[in-house]
Amino acid sequence: MPRRHKISPVQFWILLVLSEGPNYGYRIMQRLKDMFKGYWQPKAGTIYPALEKLSKESLITCKVEHREGAPDRHYYTITKKGEEVLKETVIRWSKVMEHIEAYGEAHRAIQRFKGDLNREEVGNLLIKMGEGVKKGAFDLSEIIPSLESVVVEPTEPLRFKLLYAWENGKLEIELEFEWVSTERGEEIQDE
Repeated sequence: MPRRHKISPVQFWILLVLSEGPNYGYRIMQRLKDMFKGYWQPKAGTIYPALEKLSKESLITCKVEHREGAPDRHYYTITKKGEEVLKETVIRWSKVMEHIEAYGEAHRAIQRFKGDLNREEVGNLLIKMGEGVKKGAFDLSEIIPSLESVVVEPTEPLRFKLLYAWENGKLEIELEFEWVSTERGEEIQDE
């Protein structure tokens, strides 16, 4: 198996910019600044060492343009090896991003159901959920009207987990129910 090149995020972004065509240091910084739209401000102390390392690893080449009355300009060009490393890194990071997006989607779904309720509202919510579990099916939108209509059909055995922790001087309690959907026909495995 060929050795995979590990490059830093800054080196990755530089290779990405150079995949558009040859460029010099200041313009690379400007292009990155435009790409990040204020989320990151590339600095010479970050970009030039990264360019030097990419050059040492033969991922880019450097050609000096001598200019009269102005400082010399170093033009950087991505090499074939650099293109291969960029492609490999894009594939690897795409897979990582898929996992991050999946986690983010689950996290956003959890956050969507948070709300400030008084004790009576929480009690009623738990009662309605308990009644739904006893019946064998319930619609989440009947318990929490702001939710879209999702029919839940818990099957037995039901796993129940109560989590509680003190965080920042507050007690946080989480209830978790878990069951196997009858549609999938799977059995719960003991852990």
